[in-house]
Amino acid sequence: MKISHRILASTLGLALVSLTITQSASAITLPKLLWSQSFNEKVGTKVSTKFWSYDLGNGMGWGNQEREYYTNKAENISMDGKGNLVITALKLDPDNPKDQYITNWCGDCVYSSAKIVTRGKLAFKYGSISARMQVPEGVGMWPAFWLLGVPRSTCDGWPSCGEIDIMEMRGSDVYHTVSTLHGPGYSGGGGLSSYFFTADPITPGFHNYRVDWLPNSIKFYVDNELVGAQTKTSVAPNDWVFNAPFYMILNLATGGNFDAGALDESIQKAEFKIDSISYRQLRGYGQLIRY
Repeated sequence: MKISHRILASTLGLALVSLTITQSASAITLPKLLWSQSFNEKVGTKVSTKFWSYDLGNGMGWGNQEREYYTNKAENISMDGKGNLVITALKLDPDNPKDQYITNWCGDCVYSSAKIVTRGKLAFKYGSISARMQVPEGVGMWPAFWLLGVPRSTCDGWPSCGEIDIMEMRGSDVYHTVSTLHGPGYSGGGGLSSYFFTADPITPGFHNYRVDWLPNSIKFYVDNELVGAQTKTSVAPNDWVFNAPFYMILNLATGGNFDAGALDESIQKAEFKIDSISYRQLRGYGQLIRY
C-alpha cells in the first residue's frame, strides 16, 4: 500500500507538534505551594485548631460599631459537607433560650457570626495568597479575608503594624469588592483602597481573591484581573510596614461603619463560603512561619 508523502509529512508534523505541546505542558510548574486549606470534611466539622483559633465576643468592641457576636459554634462556622467552610450570620432572637446567653447582656448584638485567625499559629511573609470564596448579599453584611501585622518591636499594634485587606465586600452593593492597605498615616477611612467592579452581581458564584506580595510592593487580583497596586514609593512619605510577617483572618461582620452603619435586620441568615485557600511562593519569595 502506498502512503502519500504529503500525508506522512503531515502526520509526522502533527506528532512533533503533539510532542512539543506535551513537553511544554510537562515543563510548566506552579510556584511552590507553602500551605493550603481545603474544606472537604463532613458537614458540621470545625476548622483545624492546628492553624486557626477563634476571636469571640461582641463586635462593638472591634472598633467599627459592628452588631454581631462572634462564637465558635458549628452553626456559625463549620464545613457544609460540599467542600466549603461556611461562616454563617444568624439573626438573634431574644425570646429564644439558646440566644439569651448573648442577648441578655449584649443589647447591641443583632446577629451571631464567627471570626477565625491564624494568630499565634501561622504567619505569612511575602508570596501569593489566594482564596476561592462566595460572598453574601444583604445590607450590612460584611465578609472579609484579610491580614494583620504580627506585633513586633518596630510597631505597637494597629495601624502601625499594618493591615492587608485582600477582600472586603459591602452586602448592600453586589457589584464590587474592595482591597485595601492600612498603615500609619493611611488607615481607617484614609486607607489605600482598590475596587473591583463587575457588570453582573458577584454574589451568586465563587470568585478568586488574591494578593501578590513582594518586598516593597503589593498587588491585588480578582479572578486573575489586576485590581490595584501599591509600593513603598506610592505610600511615601508614610511608612511602608509590609516587609514583615502577617497573620490571616476570615470573618463575617454585620452592620458597622464600612457599610455606612446600615443593617437590614429582616435578614435571618447570611452565608460566607470559602472553598479553598492557598499560599505559594512568588518569584522565590514566601515564608510560612509556624509557632
